[in-house]
Amino acid sequence: MPELADLDLTAILVATVAGFVLGGLWYSPFVLGSAWLRALGKQTDELGNPSAAMSATFISCLLSAFVMALAVAAADATSALSGALVGLVLGVGLVAAAMLSDHLFNGWSLALFCIQAGYRVAQLVLMGALLGAFA
Repeated sequence: MPELADLDLTAILVATVAGFVLGGLWYSPFVLGSAWLRALGKQTDELGNPSAAMSATFISCLLSAFVMALAVAAADATSALSGALVGLVLGVGLVAAAMLSDHLFNGWSLALFCIQAGYRVAQLVLMGALLGAFA
């Protein structure tokens, strides 16, 4: 198990910001934002003030980057490619797999599941790649 003191805080912060920015792009109207709103059955004005959600999302990204740093270190991933692979395995094998039950029990459309899970997997792949590159 890697020591907490050995984690690169700069790399964790870079991965946090990158994951957060990816979410902003992913859910923007220029990428998947319009499709996401359609899948939710909502209009932009129905979402309300995003400040609280965005703040919580940043904290979630920070936690994810920290855990990814532990996973990348434990896997001895010392390149962008090996870090990205750790992110892909965790993203698909844990996060998307867990979200599948949300999709099934909550009646999410396949489009909503793919947009939501796709972002989470892409975020972990990106974070893993950055953390591996810093190693």
